[in-house]
Amino acid sequence: MKKLPLQVQWLLMMAAVAVTAGCGSKSTSAKVAAEQLQQSYEKTDAPIKQEVAQASAALQNGNYAQAVITMNRVAQAQAMDEAQKKALGTLIQQTRQAVQQNPKLNSPELYKAMSTLVTRVHGEN
Repeated sequence: MKKLPLQVQWLLMMAAVAVTAGCGSKSTSAKVAAEQLQQSYEKTDAPIKQEVAQASAALQNGNYAQAVITMNRVAQAQAMDEAQKKALGTLIQQTRQAVQQNPKLNSPELYKAMSTLVTRVHGEN
């Protein structure tokens, strides 16, 4: 079986994210997404809070790949509660919106990080 080109894989993954995140949901700013991340991880240990703060800063600075990669590490390090899954879903949605507005943000690194995070948050589909 032939492997799909990276751009086709990216489009399929973004379509899956749109379906799981809800196409009709309100647009979320990076600032709101970052705040939601920090609030959802308020009761965690200091090292986790520090990584979430780094991801939030990266998100607000438009470094979506770094934000997603950092939150992948956090999501891998501990079980997620519903508030954290929702915040990560918002990060995924915000990243998707940013890539739609600026396709230059799209990169193999971001694609891989998004794929991994979507699987962690929403499970395998």
